[in-house]
Parts: sequence; structure tokens; C-alpha cells
Amino acid sequence: MIYIKRIEEICTSDYDEIWWIVRSPDCLPKKEKLVQSLAPSKELFQRYRNAFHAGQFDSIFFQNEYVPQFISELLKSEKAMDDLNYLCKEGRRRNIVLGCYCENEKLCHRSIVAGILLGMGAEIKADPEYRKYYDLFQEYS
Repeated sequence: MIYIKRIEEICTSDYDEIWWIVRSPDCLPKKEKLVQSLAPSKELFQRYRNAFHAGQFDSIFFQNEYVPQFISELLKSEKAMDDLNYLCKEGRRRNIVLGCYCENEKLCHRSIVAGILLGMGAEIKADPEYRKYYDLFQEYS
């Protein structure tokens, strides 16, 4: 099962693998992975941060501008697609958690990746707020 969690909800001993996106730790425990293929490009992430700090980051900006660009980036990346396919396959037999540190928990990259994984048929356990981008993924893919 793939679990989509907030950073404060993750207890590393509960999972077989822990995947982090949009995080730059100094070191990771052996079972943790920094998965940059599922993170936005530096340019797109800078737009996200600039909009957030300018007070222009809201659900409309996120859904209408940011999400389509991020989905497009992921779908064009062979490495990202390989990682997403791995999560779909391995999530059926192992417990994997996908986390990220975003400044706004309700409008985050983890939500978009969850929608893509649902669209690919993955087994996901997540709060409903993390499933809302499934429809957008279907629209843009």
C-alpha cells in the first residue's frame, strides 16, 4: 500500500520504504529515499515559492497553473514514469510512504503525485484532500 502522509505523521519504523520529494536532507536513513524525479523542476518550484511568498498562491493558481505544468513535467520524464510504475507495482506488496515538506499542506506536490498514482491504478491510502487531483490528472494526461 502507498501511504500519502504529512511530514509530522511519518514514523519511519512503520514502513518498508519512505520516499521524499521536495526535500534536501543532509543525510537519509537507509530506508529513506530522496526522489527528485517526482519533484518539480527548479524553475517550476521557484514559481511555487514566489507565488506563496507574494500571497498569490491559492487553490485557483495551484489548480489552473501549477498542477498542469507539474503533471506535464512528470509525464515527459522517463525517470519519473519509471519511479511511478515502481510505486504502483511495489505498493501492492510493500508499505511505502510518500512524503514531502510543503509550505501549504493542502496544496502540495504529494497531492498531485497521489492523483497520478490513482490514475495509474495504484493502491493508495490517503486523506480525501490528497485524492482531489486524480480528476485533473485524467484531464491533463
